[in-house]
Amino acid sequence: MVGGKPHVSQPLSARAVNDPVPQGAYADDADIPLAVDLDGTLVFTDTLFEALAEHMRRRPLWTIWQLIQLPFAIARVKARIQGEARIDVGSLPVNEDVLAYCRRARAAGRKIWLVSAADQGIVSEVAERFGVFDRAVGSDGTTNNKGANKGRFLVREAPRGFEYIGDSRADMKVWSMAKAASIVGGGEPRRRAVERMGVRVAQTFERPRRGAGAWLKALRIHQWAKNVLIFVPAILAMKITDPGTLATLLIALPLIGAMASGTYILNDLVDLSADRSHPTKKKRPFASGRLKLWQGFMAAPLLIVGGLIGGLMISPGFAVTMLSYLVITLAYSFKLKRAALADVMMLSFLYTMRLVMGAVLAGVALSHWLMVFSMFLFVSLSLAKRHVEVLRRTEMGERRVANRGYRAEDAGLTLGLGIATATIAPLIMVLYLIESAWPSGNYPTPEALWVAPVMLALWLTRVWLLANRGELDDDPVVFAIKDPQSIAIGIVLALGFIAAVTLPEGSAQILNMNALFDIGGGGN
Repeated sequence: MVGGKPHVSQPLSARAVNDPVPQGAYADDADIPLAVDLDGTLVFTDTLFEALAEHMRRRPLWTIWQLIQLPFAIARVKARIQGEARIDVGSLPVNEDVLAYCRRARAAGRKIWLVSAADQGIVSEVAERFGVFDRAVGSDGTTNNKGANKGRFLVREAPRGFEYIGDSRADMKVWSMAKAASIVGGGEPRRRAVERMGVRVAQTFERPRRGAGAWLKALRIHQWAKNVLIFVPAILAMKITDPGTLATLLIALPLIGAMASGTYILNDLVDLSADRSHPTKKKRPFASGRLKLWQGFMAAPLLIVGGLIGGLMISPGFAVTMLSYLVITLAYSFKLKRAALADVMMLSFLYTMRLVMGAVLAGVALSHWLMVFSMFLFVSLSLAKRHVEVLRRTEMGERRVANRGYRAEDAGLTLGLGIATATIAPLIMVLYLIESAWPSGNYPTPEALWVAPVMLALWLTRVWLLANRGELDDDPVVFAIKDPQSIAIGIVLALGFIAAVTLPEGSAQILNMNALFDIGGGGN
C-alpha cells in the first residue's frame, strides 16, 4: 500500500474551463481520448525508482534483493516494490506543460486517461492528486503495462483511435498504434521517427535542461574542497616538499572526491521527499527531475567502487581508511542524520577522517593536538549548518526539520553549543603553539603563527554571526569558498604559516614583548 495521504488538488474539471483553448486545437481529435504516460511525462521522475529510493532508506538489503529479481519478473516485483512503498505523490516534480495540455483537452470535452507501466496503486493516487483524469490504468502485478502491452490496451479501449503523450523509446510501439502523438523530449530526431511511422505529431514538450551542469551539481564538485584536509598532516610534519609524498596526495585527491560524490548521490536518492520540502534542496538535480533516478542508481556504486579500487592501488592502508569513511557516511545517510546532535558528531568525524587519510598517505603520526582541534572546529561548523536549517524552518512556521531530529525550540541549543565549540577551537590552537610548535624547532619564526588563532577566531565569529541571522549558506564549505572575507582571512592565515617557515630566525623579534620593552632582561 502506498503510504501517506496524497495532496488532492481542486477538481480540475471545475477550473479547466478557465484555461485558454487555442482555436481549432482539437478539431481533429475532439472525439478521441488523450492517453498520458506517467513516468517522465506527467512527472519528471520515475515512480519505480522513487519507490526503490524510499525502500533503500528503510531497508537497503531487501531493496537490493528486489533489484536482483526485477529482470526476471518485472510486473510482480514492480508491484511488490511500488505497492509497499511510502511515496509522497504530492511532492513529485510535475511537468506543468503536459498538465496544462491535459486541462485544455478536458475543457474541450475530451476524455483524459492516465495510462502507465507503474503499479496501479500509484497511478490511482497520482490521478486522484490532479483530478483531471477520467481513467487511471497501471500494471496489475501480472502484466507490465508498457510498450506493446500498453498499445494493445489502448487500441482495444479506443477503437476509433487515441492520442498518446509519452517520452521514451519504449513509447514508439504505442505511438505506432496511435492516431496522434505528443512527445516529451527527444528533440527533432524523435519527432521525425514518429512521423516516419505515418503518425501525426500533435504537440512536443521540452524536458528540464540536463547536461554537465546538472551532473556537476549532483556530484557536488565544490565539496571536493574539503578533501584538501589530506594535505594538512604532511604540511605540519614538513613532508609536503617531498615529491613522492606530494604526488601521492595529488593522486589520492580525486579518488576521495569520486567516492564522496557517490555517497552524495546516494544520499540525495534516499532523501528525495525531504529535499523536495526544503527551500533550496528541492532544486537538486534528482529531487527536481533534471537527472533521472536510474542514472543515480548507476552512478553512485560506480563512483564508490572506482574510488575504493584506486585507493587500494595506492596502498592497502589508505583503502582501509577510505572504507572506514564510506561505512561512517552510509551510517550517517541511512540512520544517524535523523538523530539530533549525533548527526553533527558524525559530520565532524568525517572531516577528521580526511586528516587520518592524509596521515596514512604521508606516513606520519597524527598529532593529538590536531585531532582534538579538528573535532571542536568541525563540530562547530556542523552545528552552524543545522542552526541555519532550524531557523529557516521556524521562519516558515514549521515545528520540525524534515528528515532530521531537530525541532524549532532547539535553535537555542544549537546556537549555544556552536559558539562554545567555536570558542574552544582557537584556544586549543593557542595551547598547541605554546606547548608544541615553539619547542619543536620546526618553525624558524614561530611568532608568525600567532596570526592563525586570531584569523580562525575572526572567521568563526563571522560564521556564527551570519548563521544566527539565517544568512549563512546551508553548507559552511560553500560559504567559505564564495565569501570574499573568508577568502581574505584564509590568505592572511596562509601567509602567516609561510612566514613562520621561510623567514630567518629573529625576523619577528618585534612580536617579542619582553625584548621590545626590555622586560625581565629582554626575555632571557
